[in-house]
Amino acid sequence: MTKYIISGTTSIELNDKGEISPADLETALVASLGFQPRQVEGITVWSNENESYWLAHEQPLPADGEEREEAVKAISAKTGARLLMPSMDHAFAQHLMRQLPMNITGEAFVAGSLAGQWRVESVTRYNPYNVNANGLLTNKEQPVSYTAQSLPLAVSMLFLSVLGVGQRAYVFIPDSAEAEGHLIYLTSENEKGMLDLLPETSLFRMEGLDKYAVVGMEQDLVKEAIEKAQLLRTIALAKVKTDAPQPEPELVAAASEAAPAEAE
Repeated sequence: MTKYIISGTTSIELNDKGEISPADLETALVASLGFQPRQVEGITVWSNENESYWLAHEQPLPADGEEREEAVKAISAKTGARLLMPSMDHAFAQHLMRQLPMNITGEAFVAGSLAGQWRVESVTRYNPYNVNANGLLTNKEQPVSYTAQSLPLAVSMLFLSVLGVGQRAYVFIPDSAEAEGHLIYLTSENEKGMLDLLPETSLFRMEGLDKYAVVGMEQDLVKEAIEKAQLLRTIALAKVKTDAPQPEPELVAAASEAAPAEAE
């Protein structure tokens, strides 16, 4: 499980596959938008100056359709708040789209098979994977996408991914003698490409800092991570030098004996 801090009072967890539970999805969305929790008649209501929500996965609801509808109406009337179900709420998805520019594409077929799904992508630079043109895009600038059959769910997941949920911490040190290290965050998709692109002596994993991807951290922690990466880089460079093929001793001796003769 990997913890992510969403606000000063709220954190959520992803499982070992990087998946978020429906309950944590709802909590992360409202907390990241600045909603504050309060108790109303024993029910947690998330509110800001204009809106209030109660979360579907915090309340036991009947499985039967009619009974469920009646229960929702009763809770909404008692709390003065609206039910939030990100996988079905188009109005809330549109609110998220106003907060974050994104492109949406309907996909009827994928790899020749009928799919009927939505692909949502963050708006980033043109041809973002062209390193020569754009450099290495990380953090908020990196391209992010999500695909789902539910459009509101795809929008919700993309929103959280761009904020940092699910991203992994690294220190990147450019491959030059006096290069300074930088703390960066990568999505799982961009992580694979970055690991293939960069040498082992340039990218260093910092697992303990994943949880700060959304809210950031104090500079002392950033400095400590960079210093740790610089030490790991020194060790890695020494290992590379040690593992490099060395000339045979006989050839070195023969070259040394030949050098004075050539000079004469």
